[in-house]
Amino acid sequence: MKKLRRNARMLCIQHLYAYLQQENEILDKVIERSLLLNENPDFDEEFFRALIHKTVNELDQLDERIKKRSKNWAFSRITLMDKIILRQSIAEMMFIEDVPPRVTISEAIELAKEFSTEESHIFVNGMLDRIYKDLVEEKILLPEISRVKKG
Repeated sequence: MKKLRRNARMLCIQHLYAYLQQENEILDKVIERSLLLNENPDFDEEFFRALIHKTVNELDQLDERIKKRSKNWAFSRITLMDKIILRQSIAEMMFIEDVPPRVTISEAIELAKEFSTEESHIFVNGMLDRIYKDLVEEKILLPEISRVKKG
């Protein structure tokens, strides 16, 4: 399941990138065309579709959360790939209930390392950590309980 979801997340950011580059394109048309060209059939398609639709449908709300937390960094200066990773990860935390936020953040860091700039994973980690805390404070998410090993 972990690998299937990781592959779905990678596919999602690639599709979001394509979708955001094509003005006036219908999302489902971009998805179907891209899925035909997809060489990796090993992904959770239901998770992928839920994630990409929630990300696109809630884009304004997701961008507002990013803008609120990117205090010393103009939204327009954030790379498109970092915005996509942040948007997708915030949507996953807010709307996909069966994924712990810690997993979402960890996966976002890995995506940033693989698909974005050398320092992006640090930026993405900091932003998502602050946004997660906002979501807990707003009671949108419950806080995760740290498990301490007793020895």
